[in-house]
Amino acid sequence: MGRVLASHKIDVRPVFYAGRYANRVRDAGLPGDYTVLDEWKVMPLALAGVLDEATVLVVLDMLSFPFEALDGNQWDVPLVVLLPTQLEPEVLDGMFGSPLFSRLGFFDRVATTDARLWDHLSRKYRWTASQYLWVEAVEPGAAALEIQSRLEKEDEVPTLFGGEGYEAIRYWKERGDALARTVPHRAICSVHHDLGFNKAMHRRQAAALEPQFAAARGVRADDVPFDVLEVGTGIGRWAATFDPLTDRFTGLDVSEGMVDAARTNFPEASFEHLGDDLLFPYEDESFDLVFTATVLHHNSTSAKRTLLSEMWRVTKPGGRLTFLEDFVAGAQSESSTVYPMSVLDFVDLVLETAAGRVTLEHVESIRYPQDDLARAGLISLAKLGTPRKW
Repeated sequence: MGRVLASHKIDVRPVFYAGRYANRVRDAGLPGDYTVLDEWKVMPLALAGVLDEATVLVVLDMLSFPFEALDGNQWDVPLVVLLPTQLEPEVLDGMFGSPLFSRLGFFDRVATTDARLWDHLSRKYRWTASQYLWVEAVEPGAAALEIQSRLEKEDEVPTLFGGEGYEAIRYWKERGDALARTVPHRAICSVHHDLGFNKAMHRRQAAALEPQFAAARGVRADDVPFDVLEVGTGIGRWAATFDPLTDRFTGLDVSEGMVDAARTNFPEASFEHLGDDLLFPYEDESFDLVFTATVLHHNSTSAKRTLLSEMWRVTKPGGRLTFLEDFVAGAQSESSTVYPMSVLDFVDLVLETAAGRVTLEHVESIRYPQDDLARAGLISLAKLGTPRKW
């Protein structure tokens, strides 16, 4: 019996900051479980209490919301901001560039009725197609209804079930293709969780990964290309970390749907489909940095060995191999999509694959906000050897 497509409903608890328009939004007849805030309900202590239970913060009145009052952890809550159309793009940019626009990330959304506003701001801040939330209504109550309807629909997430045992390549191809058709902005590895869970996880991962990306790039001149490969790229969420003016980003994924979505999100980057044999379509020593995030632990030991061998092969001597994975010990259940491996066993597998020709550059453990114990680890290695080509 094969897998069939089913629907998994995620609990949505949006907070609508309506500011001056609070009464209109309260009277709009929004469905579901939600909270509406006016200008008097955004004092720091009051706001903190509300956001602790929120899955998304929808800002309908940007001109009166105190973005500077959000602390570090409160930025973990995904944002949907409705752009005011009465202001020119340059004016909006001047007002909100630093406190808001530069901080909107992969799991935040921008709602607008004005495609011109989106085009201007998205080019500057490299917002992706999956962050764009088109609305038809200008009036805040009607816009809130549109946004709430979209959020409810997007949280009916497709999942895959079946009587067969877990088989990584088929599972992630089918799952990725299903998500790409419906909710491509979701992180594929945590599809059963709300976007707040995913955003908080991503921010912790970014805090660990981005310094390693910078270290791998080093002090090279801007006119010397920095070639990057991500294995298991999904819809390309890490591509936003790299500057297309100086870096050449490439992503590989087994899901053709995810690859198509990544190409839409980041047309300046390169994304390719990874075949069932897991062999990379690139020449030896092609990349300065090769990395993967929360991918290898979903693959069997034999598949890990192939992926690690390919990652090693396409990395330039002196280049970096970086792995962010869950490292756990224990047996695998029949329903699990994870192949448990301790960090020591993983290191042994890397050393076996690389014949010991690596040196450790960095290692750290990572604890996500929802976890009591650290379950993720980051390992960054430098490849030793003499280049075969110059």
